[in-house]
Amino acid sequence: MEVEQMSERQPERDIPGTAHPRVPDDPRPVDPSELSRYDLLLAAIPLVLLCAVLVGHLVTVPLWASLSVGALASVPMVVDGVALHPPT
Repeated sequence: MEVEQMSERQPERDIPGTAHPRVPDDPRPVDPSELSRYDLLLAAIPLVLLCAVLVGHLVTVPLWASLSVGALASVPMVVDGVALHPPT
């Protein structure tokens, strides 16, 4: 019986609608039309937090306040992606 190495194993199932390269080491960028809503959610959450940090540093708003607003703005995205419309 031959044991497969971790890098050679294929996933048991693939989530439909997720974007991934055709070949594991493919350097080409992902086509934006292949992005799923979960890819966009995963990109939007840190962008909201990054904007909150920038506002906290550039405007006369305390950093803790801008990060709190950014975190509160991220909560609906997390709830939507995890509880309301979870990946199947």
